[in-house]
Amino acid sequence: MTRAIRQRPGLALAATAALSATLLACGEEGAPPPAIDTLAAVAADSTAGVPIGRDDAPVIIWEFVDYQCPHCAQFSSFTGRLIRQNYVDNGGPVRWVMYDYVIGSFPHSIPAALAARCAGEQGQYWPMHDVVLARQNRWAVGDRPAPVFREFAQELGLDMDAYDACMSDRRHLTAIAAARKYGDQLGVNSTPTIFLNGRRLEVPETSYEGIEALIQAAVDSATAGAEPVEAESAGEDAA
Repeated sequence: MTRAIRQRPGLALAATAALSATLLACGEEGAPPPAIDTLAAVAADSTAGVPIGRDDAPVIIWEFVDYQCPHCAQFSSFTGRLIRQNYVDNGGPVRWVMYDYVIGSFPHSIPAALAARCAGEQGQYWPMHDVVLARQNRWAVGDRPAPVFREFAQELGLDMDAYDACMSDRRHLTAIAAARKYGDQLGVNSTPTIFLNGRRLEVPETSYEGIEALIQAAVDSATAGAEPVEAESAGEDAA
């Protein structure tokens, strides 16, 4: 059963003022990072994303992210946050799936992705995702991001022994590589890249207003009894 969309004009207005219709992106420069390249045998995996939202949501959004990309931080802080707040949270009509897409331009993308996934083992993937991007300037400059990520983990109240063990053995590196390869399979070559019900969005669709209009159209279609375009996967449920 499809829920009616709850409009929040004030938040939409805030997003409009905060982010222009043009979504800037960090492009691929050279080969994937060595840690990903060494996992060449890992296959693309559509379930390597981390989702939030209803299993039966009529709208599925995929986002491909590099945590050190400044444009990913910008998108997350405004459009991504407000779409999740308005249309994902509290049983909204959207399911959002986050895929890692580490590109060759940034040295700390993989540790950041690992930090988010290690927090996910304790049910804190999305809070860690948000803080890592929101405070990107704290760790993106310099050569020792790990202590900053550990500080974030402490703020979130994580079991630090478990977090440290997860980061030390890099157990989520395979999933990060599989997500990256899934992005390659879909033709992703920059971040953030957004898909809605399996279709890649282009400017100006990637603005808050653009995504909101597409959500409304998909919900209207589902309400009318039409079959929405099915996405291949909704990822694995977050811890």
